[in-house]
Amino acid sequence: MLRIIAIDLDGTLLSSNQSIHEKNIEAIKTAQQQGDIVAIATGRALFDALHITEKYGLRVPIIAANGAQLFVNGFQLNEQYINENTIYPLLQWLKEEKLYFQVYLSDKIVLSDLSDGYLTAQLRHVVTQNPLFDTDHFLNSIKAQQYQYGLEEVPSPILPTTYPSIIKLMVVSPNTTKLMEAKAFCHKLEGIEVSSSGSFNIEIMTSGIDKGTALHQLCEYYGISVKHTVTIGDNQNDIPMFKVAGKSIAMGNADDELVNMATYKTLTNDDCGVAYAFDHFIHEQTTRSIK
Repeated sequence: MLRIIAIDLDGTLLSSNQSIHEKNIEAIKTAQQQGDIVAIATGRALFDALHITEKYGLRVPIIAANGAQLFVNGFQLNEQYINENTIYPLLQWLKEEKLYFQVYLSDKIVLSDLSDGYLTAQLRHVVTQNPLFDTDHFLNSIKAQQYQYGLEEVPSPILPTTYPSIIKLMVVSPNTTKLMEAKAFCHKLEGIEVSSSGSFNIEIMTSGIDKGTALHQLCEYYGISVKHTVTIGDNQNDIPMFKVAGKSIAMGNADDELVNMATYKTLTNDDCGVAYAFDHFIHEQTTRSIK
């Protein structure tokens, strides 16, 4: 039976040092040799995801930017942008609130030259308010955003007239109250979808965009029922594809909400949880889980 196995990147296929372990690579290639279609489903930009998969010799379909981009068999099938009428007030509000945010475009990710200063000031404020705040945990959790491929610093301000085709916005802050305020502001706007890939970020796309919708599109392309899909992930932006998949596998380091809704729970991303999932829950068709 032909299946699609959709795997998240950060916190899932990628270990904490942003690399893919050889065991995971072998597991993916073995599944492909057995006839399964293995896909990447990530919040990262398409060019960034391609950079990673090509580095490790993986030829796979890619759901990128949380479903705003779809890449199959060497061709980009889809790319959705945030409505220009919506992006203007959103960018204005983020600027006024002095929040760190990244703008995802087709060929690069841009951020204001003031963004790092905003992030430092917010971190200082949070630590002042709560001396027990785990600064190291925060800095480690945002490494994927700060050092991702294609990130480019540009002069402030970032205007929609300069960048009219915006695929996604990523807002990062150690202040979770600020992130909640940003999420609430987004909900006041029409045509916005909000998700998250970690405790210290929110991701903003056009409405109707998520990994679950993109997984449906991928199934339609291959003529496969969504019931014959397996998803592996760790965070809230994986929830939509977990909801529609025939089988879902949460990482050992996954968000509790994802674990509770998953069919199985595997090992952590640093313990080759993807390879373990292939060996114990996909190929073996077992009912055992480490939940």
